[in-house]
Amino acid sequence: MSQPEQVDSLNGVAIIGMAGRFPGARNVREFWQNLLAGKESISFFEPGELEPAPNEPAGIRNDPHYVRART
Repeated sequence: MSQPEQVDSLNGVAIIGMAGRFPGARNVREFWQNLLAGKESISFFEPGELEPAPNEPAGIRNDPHYVRART
């Protein structure tokens, strides 16, 4: 018989609390429920809904990496 493996408590990780702000959720619990349910909490703007931001670079909205989204 072999001896049971010993757990080295100095190498473990413990999460003792968590807080945050997440789109579509009032708290962390709702956030995780949304993830599990596959609920999408990001909404997207139509091009006409956006107003130019001050100092917005010319042509930025035509960049394929520009994201018209909000949380």
